[in-house]
Amino acid sequence: MSDLNPLSLCGTVVESSIMPFSSDVSREAREDILLVVRFAHRVATEEKEEPLCLDWFTNYRRKLCFLGWDATPAPIVRHPGPSRERILERALSRIGQVGRPEHLAVAERSILALQRDPTLIKRFETRMREQNKTQIQLMPCVRRAGDVYDMVLFHMEMLELDSYKNLLFAKGELKMALHAHSAELIRFNLRLFRDQHKQLVLSRVLSKDRQLIEDLKL
Repeated sequence: MSDLNPLSLCGTVVESSIMPFSSDVSREAREDILLVVRFAHRVATEEKEEPLCLDWFTNYRRKLCFLGWDATPAPIVRHPGPSRERILERALSRIGQVGRPEHLAVAERSILALQRDPTLIKRFETRMREQNKTQIQLMPCVRRAGDVYDMVLFHMEMLELDSYKNLLFAKGELKMALHAHSAELIRFNLRLFRDQHKQLVLSRVLSKDRQLIEDLKL
């Protein structure tokens, strides 16, 4: 991740996740939080074809919890039919309901930054698509106190009815089958991660580093 002026850096894209950060999250804390997300994403993806493996998001979330994220699982709401609500509108609405005003503010800022980068939008939407399903995580992070950080973990899965360009920012109504979504407020103990897991995670992530990781700037 590049060493940017903190006033211009508002978040980071990691594979199919958008990670907005508030200005009180230091560069060092941001890098460690991203390291956790990268590890969880990589391992959940590698394990998805294994016999008896959990679905991708359940496994992804389990890896996060093991590394120091504390939360009670939010119910995953499943939808049998198409939805006419745009993807990011739904995400922001749920973040506003579950999180604090700061979570919504940093999420809106990161989405604005992504909207201004058409090249990154294309790369990100490619990572969102998997077979006939599209998934996205929006995870705004705000420092609570000391080495403890509060984050809203929003997840959405959709079944594509057609092939769309600029899926995230399509004008008008986007008719897709919304398969499932969830949103929860989670707490991350950064000191616990650094003391118990960081070295192992660091070696695992950097040994095969081909993930999409791009900063969002305003």
